[in-house]
Amino acid sequence: MKKHLFRSLLTVAVITLLVSGASFALFTATTSNASNTFTAGTVTFYQPESAFIDIENLAPGDTGTAGTLAVTYTGSLDAWLGLDSATSGAIFGGATPLEVTISDGANTYLGNAADQVVGLFHTGDSVTFTTSYSMPLAADNSYQSATGSVSLLVHAVQAKNNTNSENDGPISWN
Repeated sequence: MKKHLFRSLLTVAVITLLVSGASFALFTATTSNASNTFTAGTVTFYQPESAFIDIENLAPGDTGTAGTLAVTYTGSLDAWLGLDSATSGAIFGGATPLEVTISDGANTYLGNAADQVVGLFHTGDSVTFTTSYSMPLAADNSYQSATGSVSLLVHAVQAKNNTNSENDGPISWN
């Protein structure tokens, strides 16, 4: 009886090995791809020349164009371009200050404001900003010899995954 039980156990063990060997005998293959690369996009632009503007001897009633600033967007990602402009100095204070406007031919921007949206730019798009001034005719003697300066800063931020719900600017300039 012990022999018979031993043979039965041995037969069960052999069948178990054959079944488990057959169930793990699957066709398999592997391959690899070692050439996966990722490259981040760029947000850059080219400014061909800097414009230093020096307007002297302003008198009440004077108006004119102070100069231009041209930039070309050269980044690989679409980007929102923004314009910051700041005025400083006594000529921009008081009751009848020197008025400054900045225009790109299609839009006019405030002379003293941050994060003004210029538009959505693609690689190769250009914009030229023209700065104009107007000294009010009502300017009084307090403006004699007064000076001031205007600073323009053009900045860009990616548009992809950063466009507001109105599609007219970025969610964030950071």
